[in-house]
Amino acid sequence: MSTEIAVLRALLRLSRRRTPATFADLVERVGADASEVQRALGALARSQLVQRSGESARLSMAGLAIAVAAAANTRRAKTVARPQRPAARVIAISRSVRRHRAA
Repeated sequence: MSTEIAVLRALLRLSRRRTPATFADLVERVGADASEVQRALGALARSQLVQRSGESARLSMAGLAIAVAAAANTRRAKTVARPQRPAARVIAISRSVRRHRAA
């Protein structure tokens, strides 16, 4: 996941506090180097996805839309990647059906 997307998702989670997220909050949430988070914030601000003021940042409306879409996409990917039930259960059911038919 790119640092920019990670910052957007962190800002989305932190927005529930109803106060602007500080730079220290973002570094902690993203788990990247402070310089990487700083570069990502700069890029997001130039793209008008984040509004910065001093040491705090908040999502713009466009940034909010992208952050929500990224979070939904991540959830969907986790659902698709979830391992399927073991085949042993299917085999046991088919054996049970065969025994029932034979009886």
